[in-house]
Parts: sequence; C-alpha cells; structure tokens
Amino acid sequence: MKAYLMGSDQRIVRAARVSFARDEHTDPERDRKLIKYLFEHRHSSPFEHVIIALEERKSFWLYLLERLEVPAVQVYYSGGYIWLNLRNYINAMDLLPTELMGFIQERLPATIAVIKGEETENYTTDRVFMDRKVETSSGFVGLVDSLELGTDMDYYTFVVECPIFVARQWHRHRFGSYNEVSRRYVSYEPSFYVPDYLRKQAQTNRQASTEKPVEEPWNSLFLKKIGWYIQDLKALYNNMLEKGVARELARGILPQFMHTRFYWTVPRIALDNFIALRTHEGAQKEIRELAKAIEGLVGYRGTEKKLRL
Repeated sequence: MKAYLMGSDQRIVRAARVSFARDEHTDPERDRKLIKYLFEHRHSSPFEHVIIALEERKSFWLYLLERLEVPAVQVYYSGGYIWLNLRNYINAMDLLPTELMGFIQERLPATIAVIKGEETENYTTDRVFMDRKVETSSGFVGLVDSLELGTDMDYYTFVVECPIFVARQWHRHRFGSYNEVSRRYVSYEPSFYVPDYLRKQAQTNRQASTEKPVEEPWNSLFLKKIGWYIQDLKALYNNMLEKGVARELARGILPQFMHTRFYWTVPRIALDNFIALRTHEGAQKEIRELAKAIEGLVGYRGTEKKLRL
C-alpha cells in the first residue's frame, strides 16, 4: 500500500485557530485538547485541511462508493489515487484498508488518538508556518503546503489576507475548504486596505474598472473621506466593545475595506479554474493580483478545461 498525507496535527489546530487570529501560536498540550474539543463538538471544517491520497485501483474506489451510506462523504479518484480529506476519512475509515489507519496514526498521532478515545503525548507539527509568501497591493498569499502526485486532484493549502470584498468573491469558488478569522472571537485592532487611487468604472464592462483614476479633486477628496469614515467607524467599533456590545454585533459596522485572513485548501482542478477566471482582465484588480501570485507560487496546468462548466 502506498499512501501520502498533506498536513499534521498542528494543521488542524492552525485551521481552527485562525478564527481567533492565533494560527501562528503552538502549544502541544493545549493543541491536543483543542483537537479533542473540535472532534467531540463536531467542528469538522479544520479537519478538511489534511489530505490523504491512497494509491489504489479504480475498482476499489467504486467499491467504496457503493458501500458509503452517508451521501455527504466525498471520495475522489484521479491519476491512480483515491483522494479524500481527513473529515471524509473519519466518516469512511471502516471501509478503508486497516493498514491505512496505521499510516495515518503515525502522521497524526494526536488526532487519531482522539478519534479512538485514547490518550497520547505525541503530536506532529508543520515543517514551516508558510513555505512562501507573496505581498500584493491589497494583501498577501502564502503557500502553506502541497501534495503533488501529477493528478487533477493534487492539493494545496494557502493562507490569504485580503479585504472582505475580495474574500467574498474568493468564497464563490466552493470546491475547496475554508477557515477564516471571525470577529465574533477577536477584538484586536482591525487593519484596512485603501487603494492608492480610485479607479474609474469601465464603460464596456459593467462590473469592471479601468486603470484610470477618477478626476481630481474628487479622487483625493473621496480618498480623504474614506480615511475619515474608516477611522470614525473603527472608533465607534472600539467604543461599542468598551460599553459591552457583543463582538458579533459590533463587527457589523466595520467596512468592507477591512482585512480578513483565511486558510484555503483546494484541489488542482479547482485551483486552475480559480486562476483562469481570476487572472482574466475582467477580474477585479485586487483579486487578480492575488491570483497571479498563486500562479507564480504553484503554476497553472489548465486542468479546469476538462470541465464543461
């Protein structure tokens, strides 16, 4: 049996702790407790950032699909490998080869111990927090990890920081897993993106802009007012928190220029689709820069061309 795994016990923790903007922190004892909490309280999304590839025949994949009773469990086949994330593995592990459990337990000792109801002092960590990082005008993208076996389902994990309006465009790409900072949990000083100049609306594309700035004095006046409003809303936000307003409500007044951060784990075929769409000249400049940064980090293979839609 040949099997490959992308991730670690710590990857699960980091994907969960990004909600608190504390994904850079590590504490094995607390992390093991967090994994147990996530599992027992069915917080499943952090487990989706660990990926397993099992070299097997397509007939065994079809065997799995025939016997899976839970329609939400997703198992893919590509290039001679069965692909699934840890969440799906947990739901399907009774149907998978028993030796696969030993392979995964060696690489995720704390997580598998929790699943089996056992105790362990072992805990695996990521090699680095971010492998590579690229700054753009509105934020950054960092490559966390990859599992490349030359298939359409090769997987990648990124950390992205960008304005909220860019993140909401990003999350339209649904073939992947996300975990994001939540201002329900954090009250640290938010940061904001303000462009160097305000771009004009394109005349031939209703949703796009041109590279030309709005005429003066309006460009400078609007940018100045944006700065004033951001500072006023930030002050209001902090004052609301000081007076006991719940963070989950107070966050509602923060503008879409505010930065957010999220983990994104995505298969190659969906990643190529993102790159193709978001590097297009009709895509918004801010997300286009980030998509080009991703292309620079991991390349583009064109696998999305196999999709009809």
